[in-house]
Amino acid sequence: MVDKWLDGICNYDGPAADLPTGGYCKIPNWAPEKVARFWIVMDAESDEGVKEKKTLELSKDDIIIGVRMNPKTLAAILKTYGADFYKIRDANGALHTPSEWEAKYRSNGLGLVALRNMRRKISGGGIHF
Repeated sequence: MVDKWLDGICNYDGPAADLPTGGYCKIPNWAPEKVARFWIVMDAESDEGVKEKKTLELSKDDIIIGVRMNPKTLAAILKTYGADFYKIRDANGALHTPSEWEAKYRSNGLGLVALRNMRRKISGGGIHF
């Protein structure tokens, strides 16, 4: 039996505790950003305030604030791999299915992981000064 003496001591509940830190997938080389149809980026100069861009249209200067994923692709993945095809890791290391994440945090965990990953990809990853 594993000792539980650290339970409750190392829980993070500060700023952004409701954002995912990544995840684990049953599908090799798959990540949530691979089902993005459009990225919603800030466009303060337009009347709408935002615009949609496809992945290849994104630039380093874009501020991505949302994603529209292909629901049919997600449905096909769910049909093949099941509801636990992707486990989203929270700030304290616990893993949640997309539906568990939504029930707990009231947000789209897959979408948030996709945003995080795409922001890293377009910025070049690594450390920036």
